[in-house]
Amino acid sequence: PTPLRNFPTLESRLKISLPEDLADALSNGTVLCQLANQIRQRSVSIIHIPSPAVPKLSPAKCRLNVENFIAACRKLGVPETDVCVCSDVLLCKLPAVLRCVTALLAAGGGETAEDPSPHHSSSSSLLSTDFLLFYCTAMALLYALYCYLLT
Repeated sequence: PTPLRNFPTLESRLKISLPEDLADALSNGTVLCQLANQIRQRSVSIIHIPSPAVPKLSPAKCRLNVENFIAACRKLGVPETDVCVCSDVLLCKLPAVLRCVTALLAAGGGETAEDPSPHHSSSSSLLSTDFLLFYCTAMALLYALYCYLLT
């Protein structure tokens, strides 16, 4: 088995235990989508998850999960050079998938063993652009109301 630096990180971030065969565990895209949603809620709106009744997802549902994960990576700021392709995940090409996961954790404010420095990211900051825009708009409206009430 390959040494997996992100194996414990994935388990601790998602609060799950992953099997020894990590490539197979990631190949249906479910865990990857859950990771993206853990970094920023609703990054992936629909995740196909195996159930006890149907423990193996169809190839089409696996592909949809993986495509949604890749789209979320791009949305969360993973550099294009680090984004894996669908076939990397579906064909269990672990090095490419882990490079993408490492970049996602870095973009999402997670720290990796290779790069312990924190990365700025609007998804992990309370002072995101959206929040600042909302705050400034609310303050401007309150100020306008205050001025109106004084006259």
